[in-house]
Formats: sequence, C-alpha cells, structure tokens
Amino acid sequence: MNFLQISLIIYLVGPSIELTITEINEPPIFMTIHPYERRTIIFNDARDAILQSLNLSKGCELTSLQVQFETQEFTIIQPQDLSEVDFEQDTILNFRQFVSMIHITDGMLAITSDSIAYLLKFNYDTVFEHDFVEKGQQFAKILWKVDLQIIAPSLVTKNELPQLLFAPSSDQVFLLFSDSAQVFSMKQMEQKANALEVYQITDWRKRVYRGLTKEIDGLVFSAVGLDGLDVYKIILKDLKFIKNLKLKDLGLNSQIEIVDFAIVKHGTTQKYYSIFLLDKQCGLLLVDVHLDQYINFGLRSWISYQSGGISVDTRNGRNVFMAYQSMNHYYVLEYNVDLNNGNYFLIRKKKINHRIIDLDATEDFVIVQGVNQHLILFSNGYDYVMNHHKDQIFKHLGLRDFVFFNQSYKLEDFDDITKEYQYDDFFFGITAQSAFLTRFQIEPIKMKCLYYQTDIGQTFTYTVQYNTTGKDVQDLVVRHTQIVNIEIVKTYFYETEYLLFYLIGFIGLILIMGLGYLGYQYWKNQREYTKLEAIDKSAREKGQKQNNVSSTIKEDQTTVFQQQNRSIEP
Repeated sequence: MNFLQISLIIYLVGPSIELTITEINEPPIFMTIHPYERRTIIFNDARDAILQSLNLSKGCELTSLQVQFETQEFTIIQPQDLSEVDFEQDTILNFRQFVSMIHITDGMLAITSDSIAYLLKFNYDTVFEHDFVEKGQQFAKILWKVDLQIIAPSLVTKNELPQLLFAPSSDQVFLLFSDSAQVFSMKQMEQKANALEVYQITDWRKRVYRGLTKEIDGLVFSAVGLDGLDVYKIILKDLKFIKNLKLKDLGLNSQIEIVDFAIVKHGTTQKYYSIFLLDKQCGLLLVDVHLDQYINFGLRSWISYQSGGISVDTRNGRNVFMAYQSMNHYYVLEYNVDLNNGNYFLIRKKKINHRIIDLDATEDFVIVQGVNQHLILFSNGYDYVMNHHKDQIFKHLGLRDFVFFNQSYKLEDFDDITKEYQYDDFFFGITAQSAFLTRFQIEPIKMKCLYYQTDIGQTFTYTVQYNTTGKDVQDLVVRHTQIVNIEIVKTYFYETEYLLFYLIGFIGLILIMGLGYLGYQYWKNQREYTKLEAIDKSAREKGQKQNNVSSTIKEDQTTVFQQQNRSIEP
C-alpha cells in the first residue's frame, strides 16, 4: 500500500487553515460475475465517491449515501376532544393543536394552543427493539394531561406561541413567553400530582422578540433579537438574570439582532463553552464563554459576514451549518471550525429550493427543515475536494417541531443498569394532532453491478475514488483509490453454487415427498387388507355356526319322526 501525503494551504475569506489530504492506493479487487447475477461492494466509511470505467461499461454504478427512515405516528388529539365552541371560532389557534414540545429524560412534553400539556413516556420495548412493523405497538403512552389555563391564559389572548424548556440539572420545566415565565416540577408531573405547584419567575426580562432558549449546566441562554442575548441562572425554583450580551460587549460597533445560537461545551468538568451566535445582519460569530464567579464573553472569530440569518446548528462543534435568506432565495453554508484556535474555512454553499424554517444537525448529516419538505445534507462534504454526493429529500406532512434523541441514560429496563446506553439514531416530535417517532439508518456508498449474456468472456476495469474523514483528527481528508476488475463468466450448471444447492434441495424434497406418498399408500393398502381379512374371517365363522345349527335341527326332526311312526303301529 502506497501512502502519499499532501498538505494544502487553502486561502479563503478570513483566517487560513491547513488541510491535509492523504492519498491511499488500496489493493485491487478481482471479481467474477455470472450474467444476471447482482453483486455489491460496500464502502462503509466513504463520505463521497466517484466511479470511472476504463472500458466505458455501464454494468456498475455507485449509490450515494442515503438515510433510510421508518416512522410511527401516535394520534393524541381526537375529534371528540374538540367542542362546538372550537368550531365556531375563526382563529386557527382556537382549535386544540400542538404548538411546542421538548425532550425530557425518557419521553416528551408537548403543549397545545389552548394550554393543555401532555406528558408522554417512551415504551422502551417498542422504541429500542425496532419493532415498528408490529401493529398496535405505540412508541409512547400518555402519562399525564393537565390544563395550564390558570397559569398560562389562552394563546389567543397572549397572541404568541410559548416555549417549553426542560432543565435536566434541576429536573424542572419552564413555560416561557416574551413577558412572563413559569416553572414547575417534572417529578410532580410524573407522579400525576392532583395539584401542580407552579411558580412565577420573578426576574424574567420582558422582550419584544424571544427566539431559541436553551439550558446547559444550570445556565439559561435566550436569544432576544435586538436586545441581544440574555443569560439566566437557575436558583431553586426561580431564574436569576445575570447578563445581557450586546455586540459592543464584544468590541464590535454594530447593531445587534440575535436570531439563533448553538452551544458546545469543552470537557465535562470545567465551565467553558463556545457559542455560535447568528446575527440577522452581521452573520455568524464564534464567542468564548467562561463561567467563574461571573460570566464572561470574548469574541474568538467572525466566521461569516452574511446577512439574512435564519438558523445555526452543530453537533460536534466542528461542522457548523448556517441557513440564511437572500433576495427570496435560501442557502445553507457549512463551515469547518477549529474551536481551539478559532480558525475556520467554508466547506460548501448549497442553494435550497424551499423555505428554510430551522436546521437540526447530527454527527453525520443536517436536516434542513422546510414546511412539508425537508432536505438531508451530509456533513464533511469537502465539496472543493470532490462534489458527487446527492442530497436526499425527506417528507413529513404537518411537522411542527422535532428533536434528536441524543442523550445517554441509565435505563432500568435493561439488564446492566450501571451502563449508560447511547441512543441517537432516531428523532421525534409533533404535528398538529399527533406525536411521531422516526428512526433512521445510514446506508453506506455501494458499487452495484449487473451484466447480461452478451458480456460473457469480457473483463471490465473500474476505478473508484472515495473520501473518508477522521472524527478525531481535525482537517484531515483521506482519499482512497480502488481498482476493481470484473470478469463476466459463462454460467454452467455446476458453477452456480446457490443454484445447485436449491436444485439438490428441490430434488431431495421431491424424493422425500415421493417416499412419504409411497409409505402412505403402503400403509393404506395394509390397512385395507387387514380390514378385508377381518371381514372374511368373521364371515367364515358365521357360516360355520349356521351349518352346525342346521345339522342339529335335522337330527332332532328325524328322531321325532321315528317316534311318531312307532306310536301308530297296532
């Protein structure tokens, strides 16, 4: 195996970064194929690939990375749940429908437009055993339902949709509006308490706009548009306001309008974070966040100057996705970011043919959420190296909100409760009336081949080039070159082992069935013969008895006759 390591310096707008490309020549593959026989070669770690035929053959083709989905939907709000008053109103929010949801420890909490909260818990056997094909096996069950009208008046009156926020650090749920907020205990909800204890947040700052709100390690970050970014700290059953961030605090003389953000924590013990702030006018910024006695912010990099920001998300802190709108067109940018030094470079720019509402990233791909049509973009594309992957459309009608299951828990339903089980291969969310859970599985790049009778005796040579990227090594692309030689051979009876196997099995089955049939006929004939023999024997015995009786009667009659004759003599 030959290794050729090439280091490239790529200069883009902003800081430069060194990208290392390692070339690897893989050992050739030799394969024989019979006509009409389908063969597949799988490239498990490939992120993208191209196929070249030296003979201009079209017998083989590459399939790009794909995500397979299976979805189960659980209808919660039934027609009987709606009253006549609901149908008399013109406002859409008067109809009971889900408007917001959050991921709790082992389920979800969803709230409707008329402030009815539903607590759902996962059915582990269904969720984790992959048995969606089993009819009647719902992935979740309703544990509790409560009317929050008293603490959260009708949303028609509020004229805004609430946000739900779950804080694992304190096991509390926050119901957030632009001008007010309440908190209640998740433990009380799980215990189905008759009276839910609800506390008002006394230090909640009223804002005209309130975007994403997220909790991490007891800190609550909230994007508030022209007011910047608010930071609160959870203290018992309350929130304490501790900081408001504006661009001037970062040394920038610009008007701020924070619309979204994404937080990445460094390590597990220290309270040091990186936050990607998306400003509607100024673009994407990388900001350091330190928490000691006070919280401090520092600008690390100004990644993108693009205006029109909509959403930003990242799972690993390295592949960062940003969505924006420009001149009624929608785009997604993917950046490679080094959190240690703040260096970055643009991987690709993708035009999206539908409206973008939100971005949600995993380790492998990002879902570009639209209205009813959503797009799957695989991360680590490195389009400037190779650009032959295909994007995948994912459709889910009526999707309102969803979240990836991306946490580790000690689950009591499993044998080893000391082990943390990681489940991040599904996401779940809400439509207007339902909850749904979608499991996904990434199908690797494959080379599929099929030839016909006219190709017998020929040999075809292909070159496959595919890229892999290291998860633990920053800014490294490994480009593999694979030669595949395929010979098309004539199919003899004995050459196709699986055909011979089936043929022998078929013949054996016929022989067994034949022997069984002969055995059955023999047994049937023997049974008939035994029955006839028994009948014949019975008839003979009956006939013999009749003869004996007849002889006796004749002998008696003769005696009587002789006696009568003697009695009439003189």
